[in-house]
Amino acid sequence: MRSIRQTLTISLLSFGLLAGLTTATLAYFAAKEEAEELFDAQMAQMARLIEQLAPDDATLPLVIMNEKQWQPAHPYEEQLSYRIVSSAGDILVASPSFPDWVDHEPVDGYHDLDHPGENWRMFTLIGEQGQNHIQVVQSDKARTEIATKIALTNTLPILVFLPLLCVAIWWQIGRNLKPLVTLSEEVSERGSGHLDPVRMQEVPTEISGLVSALNRMLQRLKLSFERERRFTADAAHELRTPLAALQIHCENLFADLRDEQCRGSCDQILTGLKRMNRVVEQLLHLSRLDPQERLPESAPINLTGLCRELIGQQIPFAIARDIDLGLTAPEDDISVDGHALYLSILLRNLVDNAIRYTPTGGEVTLELVTQDGRVQVSVIDSGPGLTDEQKQRVFERFYRGKNNSDGSGLGLSIVHQIAELHGSEIQLLDRQDGQTGLVARFTLAG
Repeated sequence: MRSIRQTLTISLLSFGLLAGLTTATLAYFAAKEEAEELFDAQMAQMARLIEQLAPDDATLPLVIMNEKQWQPAHPYEEQLSYRIVSSAGDILVASPSFPDWVDHEPVDGYHDLDHPGENWRMFTLIGEQGQNHIQVVQSDKARTEIATKIALTNTLPILVFLPLLCVAIWWQIGRNLKPLVTLSEEVSERGSGHLDPVRMQEVPTEISGLVSALNRMLQRLKLSFERERRFTADAAHELRTPLAALQIHCENLFADLRDEQCRGSCDQILTGLKRMNRVVEQLLHLSRLDPQERLPESAPINLTGLCRELIGQQIPFAIARDIDLGLTAPEDDISVDGHALYLSILLRNLVDNAIRYTPTGGEVTLELVTQDGRVQVSVIDSGPGLTDEQKQRVFERFYRGKNNSDGSGLGLSIVHQIAELHGSEIQLLDRQDGQTGLVARFTLAG
């Protein structure tokens, strides 16, 4: 998935760095060129100054003698050398650092001198008739060094500014995209039980239309979910009374009938009514669980006592099917944090399913084990077990596999939702003691 922040950051930083480096490069070469011009002007100025001050008589040798005793005021002072040549071509005076390989024949103006190992720049001022000629030279190495330093001095602020520009771009992009992050967090909090409109404060103009459309969609979803839950709850509630009455009438009819064929048909009707009653009861549970994404309340629960009570309620059903139903738990009662009613529904569905799918004469055990501050709850049966494909699908609503049980196909879906509300997950495992059967296990915080 493409990140807007990453794309903007990379593109703007690339453009910023490219523009900054281009500007720095142009500034460097421009500063270097200006420095070269300045050096050329300095050479010409020095030549004209010498022309004005140097005598045209026999005292010139004394000038060079005095120059040898000078102490340079700056290291770069020695980089500039001069020479005075007579109109006859004789060298009258020359700086000690003036290269002796330079041709005596003066040529007016600027010239680049190539010499093995080093290049020079020279300016020659041709004197008028009968006057001396002035030559000023400077090492190209020295000129380049000085020009580079000047250029770098001018370029350095740009190079220092580039990292600051990068940080500013990164910070501004993050700051201006923060409303999108906030919007994403708010939308992620929405669920079937929380479909309130997204707040419009500080929403950028560019996405205000998207947020408005999203709020309208959330409102439609909320109304749709409410109608669906209301219909399910109302339908299940309205069906309970007539189904209970039909079941009573059917039981009375079964008791009065003497014909075995009629009693068989009546028994099938009674079985269907019981299954319908169970479906209605499970639908009522689902209508309460569906809108919830977290527990409505959580409190310490005596899990051992809850399991004892459940086993007591399920014993008549187990006896009717000749199932050995039992509870295995530590001697001391175990307490957990959770919702008592929901945990009771969860355990009842697991135990009820185990009894229904275990053959006559089998066993079902509800086991509690404490481990590392958590409680492991297992319902172990001796039934046929489940295939890997069935283990993946049994949590789907109305899935009943290929068995002939009178279950509703909703029990494990309810179990799965309640376990998620308690921050747990139902595991369906094969027994490890060599017997056939299934282990339904989940873990609660102690």
